[in-house]
Amino acid sequence: MKKTRFYKTIALFLSMFMIITVFAGCGGGGDKPPTGNNEESDGPGVPSTEVYEFRLAHFWPASHVIETEVAQGWSKAVYEASDGRIIITSFPAETLSRATEIYEGVVEGVADIGISIYAYTRGRFPVLETLLLPGVSFYNSEASSWAAMEAIAILDPVELHDVHHVWTWGSGPADLVSKKPIRTLEDLKGLQIGATAGPRADGLQALGATPVIMPMSEWYEALSRGVMDGGVTPLETLVGFRLGEVTADYVTLTPFLYNQLFFNVMNKESWNKLPADLQQIFTDATAEFYAATIPKLWDRINATGYQYALELKDVDVTVLSPEETERWVAFLPPIQDAYVTFLNDRGLPGEEILQTMKGLADKYNAQYPAFAPYITD
Repeated sequence: MKKTRFYKTIALFLSMFMIITVFAGCGGGGDKPPTGNNEESDGPGVPSTEVYEFRLAHFWPASHVIETEVAQGWSKAVYEASDGRIIITSFPAETLSRATEIYEGVVEGVADIGISIYAYTRGRFPVLETLLLPGVSFYNSEASSWAAMEAIAILDPVELHDVHHVWTWGSGPADLVSKKPIRTLEDLKGLQIGATAGPRADGLQALGATPVIMPMSEWYEALSRGVMDGGVTPLETLVGFRLGEVTADYVTLTPFLYNQLFFNVMNKESWNKLPADLQQIFTDATAEFYAATIPKLWDRINATGYQYALELKDVDVTVLSPEETERWVAFLPPIQDAYVTFLNDRGLPGEEILQTMKGLADKYNAQYPAFAPYITD
C-alpha cells in the first residue's frame, strides 16, 4: 500500500515537472498547482486529477486540541491517504457557524463538514441523547465513544439521515468539583451545583442539590463569588476555563451523572461529489485516525485539567463505595422513565432504546474497565 502510494506520488511529481517545463519553454505559466474541482485536463496526454476541497466548521478556539490535533490531524490523514485529492480546510472559533447551528449549517451546506455537540440542540437527537441520561454510566471516554459508535451502527437513527455521519465520540464521565467535601448523599443536599440543562440538571435535583444552569464561561465568576458551591464538569475545564483556581479542592467521581457526545458529520451533497474510490479512501483513513486518536482524547485532556489543579493545591478525590453509589443511583430511574415516555410520544420504542444503550454501556465498560483513568498521582 505504501509503495503504491509512493509510486503514485512520484508519477504525479514527474507529470507536474513535465508540464512546468513545457510552459517555461513557452515563456508562460507558473509553478502553483491547481486547486478546487478541476475537470479540465492537466495538459496534453496527462489524465485529469480532480481535487475536492471541503470546509470544516467547529466552535473550539484555534489553540484547542480539537483544532490542533483533531481537525488538523484528521485533515492531514485524509489528504495523505488520497494523494492530495481531498483537501479539508478547518474554520475554528465559530468562523462559519455558531456552535448551536453547526449541524443545521452542514445540512444546509453552509459548511461541508461540522464538529460540535449533540446536546446543543436538545430534542434534535432523541435516540442518541439517551446515552446522556443520568444512570447510564461510563467509566471513561473510550467506553462512551465506542458505545456511541455501535449505537449508531445498530440503531441507524433517523435523526442522522440528513447527513453523512463521519464519527461520534464521548467525553465519558464528568465529576463533582467543589470547595467542600461531598462523600455521601447527605453532603450533596442543598448545595448549589452548576450543570447543563435537561436530564443532568434533573438528576442533581433528584439527588437533593439545587442545579445552577449557566454557560461554562460564567462558572469562574459564580464559583469565585460563592454563587455556586461546585459543579458537574469534565476535569479538562479546570485548565480550559481555569476553574482549578476557584474550585476542585474536592473531586467526587460520579460517572453515572454525565456523559457528553460530540459529532463529526458531512453534508450529503458534498459526500456524494466524491467518486467511489475516494469515498473508500476517505472512510478507511477516517476509521484509522478515529481508532488511534479520538476515543481516548477526553481522558487525556481531563488528565491535563487534573494535573493543573494539583499544581495549585492539594486535591482530595472521593471514590464512592458501591453501597453509596447504589444510594445515589436509586434516585435516577424516574428521570429515565420520563425520557422513555418522551421517546414513545415521538413514535420511538423508548424502553427498547434505553435498554440497548444501557447494554452498550455495560459492554464497553467491561471492555475498557479503567475507572476515571485521568486521575493520576
